[in-house]
Amino acid sequence: MTSSNGRSVHLYRLIVARTMGLCAVTLFGINTAYSHDPMRPELNAWFKSLKNKAGEPCCDGGDGQHAEAEWDTAKTGYRVLLKNPHRPNEPGQWFDVPNSVVLNRQNLSGRAMVWWWPSYDNGRMTPLWRCFIPGPEG
Repeated sequence: MTSSNGRSVHLYRLIVARTMGLCAVTLFGINTAYSHDPMRPELNAWFKSLKNKAGEPCCDGGDGQHAEAEWDTAKTGYRVLLKNPHRPNEPGQWFDVPNSVVLNRQNLSGRAMVWWWPSYDNGRMTPLWRCFIPGPEG
């Protein structure tokens, strides 16, 4: 192997390794929404204590997200604006939050939060709910 060919192989491996590393960082940064505020570690135990009315924990540390939410007076319940994680450039859609996942306790985070994951039926996204906690105004 000539020194020129050896440099080409080394350069190729370096480019591939850096590209894979960048993709991994980007993927984990986009798909993981950390609800825990690193500037407020005193809330970690509070997040871990949150459970829905069925007693299921809300938080696994990576799937909670701040939410735009509103009280629907006609339906006497909350609605949350959710975006399809597989289509982040599309506008969000409003979904009614089931009462069974609404937490009726003080919100120490200061903002409405939701724990959910998407389900798809015939290409249409519907949320599978774990928990929702209204903001301090709710």
